[in-house]
Amino acid sequence: MDEQGAPMRHRWQEVLLVVAILTETILGIILSSSAGDVWRAVLTLVLGAALLQRHQHWRWLLPVLLVANIISMSITVLIVVTYAYATRSHHRVLTLLVAVLAVLTGALPPLLWVSTSPYMDLTSLILIVLVVAASAATGMYTSARRALLHQLQQRAEQAESGRAVAEEQARRAERTRIAREMHDIVAHKISLVAMHAGALEVNPTLEREQVQQSAGLIRQTAATALSELREVLGVLRGDGDEAPLAPQPTWEDVRRLVTTSREAGIAVDLFDFIDDVVPDPLARTAYRVVQEGLTNIHKHALHTRARVALIGEPGTELVIEVSNVLPKGFTTDLPGARMGLSGIETRVTHAGGTITSGPTDDGRFEVRAVIPWPMAT
Repeated sequence: MDEQGAPMRHRWQEVLLVVAILTETILGIILSSSAGDVWRAVLTLVLGAALLQRHQHWRWLLPVLLVANIISMSITVLIVVTYAYATRSHHRVLTLLVAVLAVLTGALPPLLWVSTSPYMDLTSLILIVLVVAASAATGMYTSARRALLHQLQQRAEQAESGRAVAEEQARRAERTRIAREMHDIVAHKISLVAMHAGALEVNPTLEREQVQQSAGLIRQTAATALSELREVLGVLRGDGDEAPLAPQPTWEDVRRLVTTSREAGIAVDLFDFIDDVVPDPLARTAYRVVQEGLTNIHKHALHTRARVALIGEPGTELVIEVSNVLPKGFTTDLPGARMGLSGIETRVTHAGGTITSGPTDDGRFEVRAVIPWPMAT
């Protein structure tokens, strides 16, 4: 029952109660054979009016009405009081005690007023027991059902709240992942474009052939960046499994990063001590580490000498070191995303490795990642 339907249901319950009490009172007066019967009918009306307050004061009011019903002998009051107490009480012992009280108060009138009561035989007593038992059982069932529905509603609300929180967390994680992918794919090549353009700007006396070569590199690098960006956006726009996926970097792409950086004007040395085949997942992580390290060098330490070292073998660890001599007084106007190192730290940690970055004792800035290299199966 929803919140709007509950008040309507309560109103109909009150109307039915009033109709039942009035009917019993009128029949009691019509069928009365003495003044005592009339007074009992009037008392039934008073008890029925008191029952309208059962929602606020049920703990003490309902047992009192049962005791008072010894005089009125109202079957309606007996049923309603027993049912109302059973629906509200969460203690079965108290409910059973009230049911016993209802049987006693219903059975006492035939014993006290044998000469005036029409319900003085054994059949009437058995009927009272059955009515009280049915009322109490129905009330206990209603109470259990309400408690179950309330519990289910709470669970549904908690599940809905948990689902909303999980969806929000998933959206945040997906936004972070997309931002990291965009940074990894685009930032490196855009920094190369900026470096080539900067070289043209500060060297206006370059030969025509050198200018053409630099312009060609800028065009090629920008076209590659746009193509990769278009592929990422295509994945975001695509539906299901039909969205195009960008090719994942391999170990050869790691070496190619160094070559590209050299063409951009960075003095970078490659120390490659890898002779075994590097698994693709490990190669992708290494690629992102080297890419981020070289991108930072492009931005912040262009005029220094850099070094990339790759060491390891299957069954041990892959060690990746990207370092450069700390620049003196060099600044750059290239904006930083402030998430590159954080992004590769997440990748390396997910792969089971560790990563450190910062100045070293020999005057260099070093990014060093150590990633487990499992044996080939």
